[in-house]
Amino acid sequence: MAINKRRRANAIFIRLLLGSDRQLFAWFEMLLVTFASALIWLYQSSLPYETAMDYFYWPMLGPALIALRYGFGRGMMSFILLLIMAGIFNKLADMQIAISVSVAVGTAVITMLVGEFRDHWYDINQRFELNYRYMEQKLESFTQNYHLLKVSHDRLEQRSAGKQISLRTGIHLLQQQANENPDNRLADIADKSLQVLADVVGLFQAGLYQVNNNQIIPQPLAKIGGKHQLHQDDLMLIDVFESKAVLSPINFIEHKAQNLHYQLVIPLIDLRGEIKGLVLAEKIQFVSLTDSNIALLALLASYIANITSNDLFAPILQPEQRQLFCDYIKNQHWYMHKYSVDSVLVVFYDNSPSQSLNLYQVTDYRRGADVYWACQHNDGRHALCVLLPMTSLMEANQFIERISTMLANDNEIKSQDLEVIGPLIVSQQLQQVNSLLEDLGALNEDLVDSANDSF
Repeated sequence: MAINKRRRANAIFIRLLLGSDRQLFAWFEMLLVTFASALIWLYQSSLPYETAMDYFYWPMLGPALIALRYGFGRGMMSFILLLIMAGIFNKLADMQIAISVSVAVGTAVITMLVGEFRDHWYDINQRFELNYRYMEQKLESFTQNYHLLKVSHDRLEQRSAGKQISLRTGIHLLQQQANENPDNRLADIADKSLQVLADVVGLFQAGLYQVNNNQIIPQPLAKIGGKHQLHQDDLMLIDVFESKAVLSPINFIEHKAQNLHYQLVIPLIDLRGEIKGLVLAEKIQFVSLTDSNIALLALLASYIANITSNDLFAPILQPEQRQLFCDYIKNQHWYMHKYSVDSVLVVFYDNSPSQSLNLYQVTDYRRGADVYWACQHNDGRHALCVLLPMTSLMEANQFIERISTMLANDNEIKSQDLEVIGPLIVSQQLQQVNSLLEDLGALNEDLVDSANDSF
């Protein structure tokens, strides 16, 4: 209470010292103070000469006060207006006001000095005010960023404390678990698959369902949260069978009247374009629903769908599976069109005379969803093609550097024994990719048509 009273008192004092921000009131104040100064001047002029000698020239304080509150310009206006009023009193009101040149000049000088001081002080005060506001904004921004960083750090700490495996390790565990039960892989890896997807985007309430011939089996294979329900009439659920893409409410902005039950729908689509399952989420962490995370969800969902198929899943594709590798490249071309994320192709050739280079060691650096194809060039050289989904050129070059260093250290090879082609961006260098595949005996007409369409 005392602090509020003190603040009000300070505000009143500052307003009295600086003057009003409202122009109409400021002009009225200038006229009122000038008129009061003229009346005081008139009163002093009416006093006897001996008595006037005992008085200070009080009318001078009017223009000086206006100059102190509003600056040099208003102060000089008040002084000139004071002289005009004195002249009017002398001529029209038949009153005698003694106008002395020395008094007028002295008043003008005092008004000018006070006004210049006020203007200079006001400019300095404004600079300090701007600096203070800037520092206040920076402090507020720093405080907000600090709290955001602290919250992010706390969440990361909680997730790290509760999650003992990384995304890459989780995908490896999915592969191992899928190999243990080849008859019903999706049901066996459902819990782990849902957890891997939840690590990318926070899923607070979701369920994973199996799909057979575009029909959803109502019983969920795995759930997160206790209140998850299946709504088969949901617009997102109906549309996902046509779009075959990850959907969120932002895709249905034009359907405002439609009641959407889900905030995220993730289809598990294999290389053939068949939907193996669906992840339906009612509650998610919206701040993590970025374009890159949506693309990563689509890639992981496709990888999980391929794991459930015996003829689509293999740690390393064999030479006779050239068509499957072409399908992977074609699928990545579709991902570029749908999610604007590209993939990179790298080819390692064994140029040693004995063809003894162990290219299979490259798989030790598998990054989860990478696709490997062991093959041969038309001239008989062993080769290993590596498809790196959602990878930039810088990351691909770092991958090549690690692989080249590892093969050189473990096999004691010469620099010319290992040839690396790439990295090649699949969507931008599709013609070169097709040329490489042709040399490796895996020419695909669909990819050739895609390359011709892109030029």
